Amino acid sequence: MHDNTKAPRRLFQSLGLAVVLTLGLALVSAALARIAHADAPDPRYCIAQPVMVSAPGGGFNYTVTLRDGANQPVPGGTAILDFTGAPGILVCEDMDPDHDRRIVGSANSIGVVTFSVRAGGTGAGTLEVIAASAVIATVSVRTMDFDGDMDVDQSDRSALVTLLGTAGPAGDFDLNGIVDAADQSMLEQRYGGNCALLPARAATWGMVKGLYR
Repeated sequence: MHDNTKAPRRLFQSLGLAVVLTLGLALVSAALARIAHADAPDPRYCIAQPVMVSAPGGGFNYTVTLRDGANQPVPGGTAILDFTGAPGILVCEDMDPDHDRRIVGSANSIGVVTFSVRAGGTGAGTLEVIAASAVIATVSVRTMDFDGDMDVDQSDRSALVTLLGTAGPAGDFDLNGIVDAADQSMLEQRYGGNCALLPARAATWGMVKGLYR
């Protein structure tokens, strides 16, 4: 007599084995994918400063910290500053030779990308910070070039005077929530700078006080 239950039992056993193998392969593939991308920046853990301060002659650093899915540093990772959404910001020619309005930087051994952006302009618009093809921050930009002529001169000095005592954000270069003498001092240290020249000299506090009396 034939056991009619054997065939269905074998079928269920085969199906069960197939399911187990499929799940196993899926788990292995997921694990391999995590390993393969363990050193890729994860936008969830990357950090970008919320404000960039810049001048045509330079003198400011802007940092982005790249971290992976395990919240570990990503040495050698890439971050991009995308100025296409900031039409009022003018980047110096040598910083953007292909004119795509993007600046690319690589992380150091602890996953920090340091940009020394030389730019001027009126500060209209926002900058996007990109890592792993994702926007990790939308950043406002404050430049010392108030009139957009790509230098820091008397016109910019006068513009800053009109902002004294206000909360900015324009003119608040030290990001303390008020435009004051400390911001004037910072502008004087970069006075005379442009895309071709670094600031002529660093001003002393006594010189700054004399200029604004």
